[in-house]
Amino acid sequence: MADLTDALDLSLEVGELVQLSGGHTTRTVEHMELMASDLGAQECHAAISSVNVAMTVARDGEVLSAGRHAGHFGINFSTLTALRQLVTDTHVNGLAANQVRARLLLIRNAGPVYPAWLVMIALGGSSAAFAALFGTTAMGVALTFLGGWAGAWVRHLLVARHQKPFVSVTAAAFTATLVVAGGAAMLDLGDATTPALAASTLFLVPGVPMLNGTADLLTAHYLNGVVKLTMSAVIVLSAAIGLSAAVALVEGMP
Repeated sequence: MADLTDALDLSLEVGELVQLSGGHTTRTVEHMELMASDLGAQECHAAISSVNVAMTVARDGEVLSAGRHAGHFGINFSTLTALRQLVTDTHVNGLAANQVRARLLLIRNAGPVYPAWLVMIALGGSSAAFAALFGTTAMGVALTFLGGWAGAWVRHLLVARHQKPFVSVTAAAFTATLVVAGGAAMLDLGDATTPALAASTLFLVPGVPMLNGTADLLTAHYLNGVVKLTMSAVIVLSAAIGLSAAVALVEGMP
């Protein structure tokens, strides 16, 4: 049986990683409480806010509480899958605290599954595919690919520098739209590429935060749900500002 301090510390780390990787509140609570219980806590209660994870564990009259900051809502499905497998293995196979700690260290330090350049090409390709579905021309599809690729790189670089979503999303939408609108104007393509303008910024749609916010509301985690939906609204507004600014700039050119 693990020391109660280890049970608390490891459960908090699991919760921190789940939240940082884009897990919804119910998933975070379940992973934390199951890990604490499997490591020997007789009672365990997790509390999750939009920027923190906290937990109280108890055993044989000893009670410990602690919390960690976990405010950034990134998206990493590989990490979420690895954490789910770790919690399952601990529950089924009775992993010891040192084994759990070693696995968590590997999960935290794991590199990206795909290189950044490949992800950017994929995002550009997905934008181009949507442009084709929207009925734009072949040149519009090509411009959308370039715009989506360039915008995705801008967002990637700004996020790596810890810029807030308002800055990174606005800049990415502006870049993507400027490539499409500017290219259409230079090639005199007219309104045929209008669907490409919308398609070039679709990689910015905050689908996971929207789903997580809705899930939190439906599971009575109202505050966390409102925070995630508000963040989604900020991202959508930022993309709209960047898109509008780029279109206005191109239309204002002589």
